[in-house]
Amino acid sequence: MPFLRHSLFVLVSLAAGATAGATTVKTGKPAASQPAARAWATRDQLRDCLDTEAALKERFKGVEAAADAHEQLFSQVEAENTKLTELQGQLDHDSDIAVRAFNALVKEHNLHVKQLNQDAADARPAADAYNADMSAYNHRCASLVYRVEDMDAVMRERKKAAAASAASR
Repeated sequence: MPFLRHSLFVLVSLAAGATAGATTVKTGKPAASQPAARAWATRDQLRDCLDTEAALKERFKGVEAAADAHEQLFSQVEAENTKLTELQGQLDHDSDIAVRAFNALVKEHNLHVKQLNQDAADARPAADAYNADMSAYNHRCASLVYRVEDMDAVMRERKKAAAASAASR
């Protein structure tokens, strides 16, 4: 009976060892750390990402134009503020005409400040939407891995479509 028990123990040990050996990864790294199989982007994904990128570039021109206009108005408001500070230091407080002229300049300056603030508020939704869409584009497209021949084919399609579009104008 002890022989049978010992034989059974050896048999179970061998079976367990054989199973463990069959599931061991030979790279020395745990199975979870193995790189995922490369998934190539499809041509449709490339087309979509390139179309999105082109649309975002066009939208950015509008966002940038609004930012440039805002910057110009900001510079104007700053220059007015500097001039008003200088004028206030030289103001003849005993002259009603000088005080009224200064107050008119301040009133005009305050309108420009109000316009500056309104322009910023008006531009914010478009800029925020652009930023959100750019983030979504980056999330969807930045990690794509593509074959050079697929990108070349899609770029040829785009050039052909652009040429046809220009010819039809």
